Amino acid sequence: MRESRTFARRTQVFSEDKTLRKYFLVYEGADTEDIYFSAVNAMRGEIGIDPLIELIPIIRSYSEESWSNPKKILDRVIRDLEESKTGHISYETLLNRIMDHFYESGAIVDKLQEKNIWDTMCRICREDLCQAMDRDVEDVSGVCNKIFERLRERCGLRHVVSDISDIIERENITYAEGFDKICFIVDRDRESFLSTPGNDQYSYVVDKCREKGFGLYVTNPCFEFWLLLHFDSVREVDREKMAENPKVTAKRRYAEQELRKIWPEYKKNSYEAKVLVADIDKAIANEKQFCEDVAGLEKNVGSNIGLLICEMRGS
Repeated sequence: MRESRTFARRTQVFSEDKTLRKYFLVYEGADTEDIYFSAVNAMRGEIGIDPLIELIPIIRSYSEESWSNPKKILDRVIRDLEESKTGHISYETLLNRIMDHFYESGAIVDKLQEKNIWDTMCRICREDLCQAMDRDVEDVSGVCNKIFERLRERCGLRHVVSDISDIIERENITYAEGFDKICFIVDRDRESFLSTPGNDQYSYVVDKCREKGFGLYVTNPCFEFWLLLHFDSVREVDREKMAENPKVTAKRRYAEQELRKIWPEYKKNSYEAKVLVADIDKAIANEKQFCEDVAGLEKNVGSNIGLLICEMRGS
């Protein structure tokens, strides 16, 4: 996990007694949520977001890209924050940082090369260095040099890094415990977010977020329902069917289908979110007609994202 640099930094200058508070946004989904909160950030003045709050998305590194389980994502964020605090990093974290550097430097040009580099680095750690991915790296600079040397030999990479210290330091999450806020924005997906007597992930995430002082913002059944709340016709949806959220086509579930009935332009990875954010007060009001309690959202249709927006407004 690392901080995204895609949200523009604000240029407003404050007096010395004012400090920006960072809200780190950790999404379960890859595109839909990021598109929406990018629009929230772009329209922050229009919708009343406190100017002393800075929104920073947390994006996943290579080995985390396919994750959709909130418990797994939460545990990784906790581990990453601990690594940032102690200065110790695991081999997996180091390899992810190297991959991030390759993306930004243009060393990786396609998915095939991406997988080849990752697999090669994993083999180097396992076979050449005899280290498991969850072990701490004792000599980061030395390990980086060995990895780069072998990547040059096995993958033909040249001039892959100019400053190892940049890789070591640049990706730490700049979270100030007790001042900044980590915000998890997740779906209540019963297929990936289990809640059974032997594996109650929902209660675990609720309790762990409370313990750590993190914000947990759940939409049941999925983020499309929060988007639906921007339309008054959401009050007419079949709540039982929405809770079940069955597949209605080969590619779509009920919530997305209902949203597309109202707003045909919607696509998961491409939609004009500013149109919705302009009606964010309507979404906050409509949310009150459904469940907003984080514990109740385990089983009931609703969302508490409106509470996050109100908090960021200072209301």
